Amino acid sequence: MKNNFQLSKIAASLAVIGGISLLGSQAMAAAPLAGTNISNVATASYTDNTGTERVVTSNEVKTLVAQVGSFTLEANRAAQTTANGQVTFSHILTNTGNGSDKFTISLTDIDDATTTFDFENGKFAIYIDRNKDGVADSKVALTTADQIELAAGESVGLVVVATTPSTALANQLDKLQVSATAQSVALYDSSAITKSNIDTTTITTGAVMQITKAASVSVTQAGQEVEYTLTFKNTGNAAATNVALFDVLPATVQFVAGSARYNGSSTALTDAKDNLDNFEVSGNKFLFNIDSVAANTSGKLTFKVKVLDSTSAGDIKNTAYVDPDGKPGTAGGPNIPLVITDVPDTAPTDPTTVPSNPSIVTVTGKFDGSINDSVLNSFKDDTIPGAPVDDLITLAGKQGVPVVFGDSTTEGDMIVVHNRGNTADSYTLTVNKTNLPAGSIVEILKADGKTPVTSNNTGPIAAGGYEKYIVRVTFQNGAVVNNNQIILISTSDANKGIDKLTLVVSSLLANAVDLVSKSGPTAELGAGPGNSTPVATATTPPAIPVIFDLTIKNTGNIPDNYIINVPNIPTGWTAEVFEKDSSGNCTATKVTNSGNIANGAAKSFCLIVTPPAGTPADTSTGKDIKVEISSSATGTKDDISFNVKVAEQRQLTFTPDRQGQIAPGGTTVYSHTLTNTGNVLEGESKYPVEINWSSTLSGMNTSVYVDLNKNGMVDANELVIGATAAERNVSLTALLGQTNGAGLSQNESVTILVKVEAPATATAGESDTTIVSFKPTGSNKPADVIVTDRTVINLGQIRLVKTQAVADCTTPPTVYGTTDLKAKPGQCVYYKIVATNDGNANATNIVISDMVPSYTKLFTGSLKPASATQTNGQVSYSVNTLTPATSETLEFAVKIDNSVTTP
Repeated sequence: MKNNFQLSKIAASLAVIGGISLLGSQAMAAAPLAGTNISNVATASYTDNTGTERVVTSNEVKTLVAQVGSFTLEANRAAQTTANGQVTFSHILTNTGNGSDKFTISLTDIDDATTTFDFENGKFAIYIDRNKDGVADSKVALTTADQIELAAGESVGLVVVATTPSTALANQLDKLQVSATAQSVALYDSSAITKSNIDTTTITTGAVMQITKAASVSVTQAGQEVEYTLTFKNTGNAAATNVALFDVLPATVQFVAGSARYNGSSTALTDAKDNLDNFEVSGNKFLFNIDSVAANTSGKLTFKVKVLDSTSAGDIKNTAYVDPDGKPGTAGGPNIPLVITDVPDTAPTDPTTVPSNPSIVTVTGKFDGSINDSVLNSFKDDTIPGAPVDDLITLAGKQGVPVVFGDSTTEGDMIVVHNRGNTADSYTLTVNKTNLPAGSIVEILKADGKTPVTSNNTGPIAAGGYEKYIVRVTFQNGAVVNNNQIILISTSDANKGIDKLTLVVSSLLANAVDLVSKSGPTAELGAGPGNSTPVATATTPPAIPVIFDLTIKNTGNIPDNYIINVPNIPTGWTAEVFEKDSSGNCTATKVTNSGNIANGAAKSFCLIVTPPAGTPADTSTGKDIKVEISSSATGTKDDISFNVKVAEQRQLTFTPDRQGQIAPGGTTVYSHTLTNTGNVLEGESKYPVEINWSSTLSGMNTSVYVDLNKNGMVDANELVIGATAAERNVSLTALLGQTNGAGLSQNESVTILVKVEAPATATAGESDTTIVSFKPTGSNKPADVIVTDRTVINLGQIRLVKTQAVADCTTPPTVYGTTDLKAKPGQCVYYKIVATNDGNANATNIVISDMVPSYTKLFTGSLKPASATQTNGQVSYSVNTLTPATSETLEFAVKIDNSVTTP
């Protein structure tokens, strides 16, 4: 059977037990996620032959970050055991790429010149270890068909378990190879798809010490004591001498003085250094020396720790160690016992020192629950001195209809059980109904108002969380009710603390309601039950709200409150109800419940409806907005509908203004964008768009093109033609009809290219201002839109072109272009900015400059020519003089950020 382990989907649940880990922040820049856009534009400043400083910009180049595959498998391991002994090795697989990937795992026996025994088939396997505690999560071994899915930065543990053959001899060794293979093959070089670790097992006939660590409890609280038992044994074939047990306790616990016992003795070991019992405690460390442990014997050391009062909810993880042979003595002499200063602060590096299993004890935090009528506030009884909080819900009922408490989304009308503690807890809900008439039935329901609460228990509620409930009260026929109370009690299952919420049934009388809309001081629309036909219509532009009056008239005999609901709101629209102030003006207080309305009284609200920005015009059908009100207490309800039409909103934008320089008789092309930002079709038969342009320099020739093929270049079939304004308008309409159907639709943009040609007789220093305008026509027309292109005649005209190429960072590319490219983290993007003097006179004091874009760093040694400089991410190249028809080039490369090795 093939399994797919999607670890990222369960990472949150495993976090509480130290499970799946994600890569933390790195000192170096992290690789950008796949799909990140890197773009920039170069600039150049120069002084022309007239002494005027000019600035020109290059074209924009874009680079999209591609997904790169990268992962690590850690690490090579080594261990000793006896013949027919078991050995385990732990590994960590981490996805260090910038996107999700899947991996398969294999385990093979290695036969080479260094191995001197072989593990038998079926005697070695590899298991998944989600919480990375070095112990397999189950007895089900991984197969090569299983796939482990890891998100970017996610990791998982792997555990190898192997048993040596009984025929193995001392000092013989064998190796197992653990391999992880990525499944997204296209993201990797062939050499990086698979990574491996080597586990080496060596046979010994001497002592083999093992140690385990067990806690007296798996769950405790801050301030409580935990007793640990260290069980050690010699599974080897010879005695171990100068054995040392030691531990470095976590900062969240404190060693309990006089608590250490050896092999079940009732006599405590001495905490201070004592040569009689060889036990010593120093700060958060302890050391226990044992002269000798015979083969196939074991022992136990117990001690206690106190969990500090400041310890938060979570896991206390600790590992103890056994050193089997002490430390070297005097030159040529035998080993001697360790002393307390030999105990390292971190995991020991001595290869003979054996760690225990990591022991994990979960610390539970405080338990503190409440029950009230608020989702936003978890207050409980008597917790706000001098500021009483409403912890009471009052409803009026109707004969024969259950009174339902909590079936509301309004603050003050809900029944909410809160967990105010810092760990999960469950609560038992009980009811005191002695104040109700005989025969009354009280039911506690879940938030759906239908499902009973099993055993009246909430089940686990997460720390800081809450659950909503409903209480349904049914009275016998003829019951007399006058503000009768029901006490709802919440009791913590963890610490038996209680809190109360009072429910009051004020009366049981008939009720009715009418939802109307006032259109003046006295006129009311929609009187009577239900109104499927809209009672009022309004027209508004997109994103502009329209306001309707909502008035709830309680025509019954008792006060009541009503849930206000606006169902089936069109996608993207908003329809919300707000309070009115005493003057009848709308406030900013949004409501979904009317609050109590006295019998015979009325309360008015504002219904504010807003079509979203960009909504197409609709002045005929419109959208119906229905408002419903209902009473949870009495079952009374009413509704009313309104119709909202969307007005035409016409708007064009035409940007940006441009400037440039050309030589006498020269040409240049300016690129602009014309966009329909309104909600109607522009540039067709109903709303034609007229075009006009003018130039201030005598003899200046101006042509306007609609860039149909979007190549940024003028083409003959894109020219606006015509000898008269009317002919040019007809030509424009025909060209716009070829962009994306007739005219410019909503949010559609088109590139307008303006080509200007200077007269051959123009002199340096003269300038031209060309104004191109588009004039909307028809009703409700918006303002004309214009751009201004300023062209200076000079004899030293600089034109700037920027190209790019992607390559590895070892060999510069030879082919550059202006098209969009994709590059992986760790690759280099090479830029080339060419400044050319298209004029017929020298240009002086040229400075070509560019900025290193975001997500990248300047690649060392790529800046050319040698006189180019860089400061704080800006690269620049200064040229004293550029003669006509010559050019200068600034080149540099940037490396895309990458915190991992790129395959």
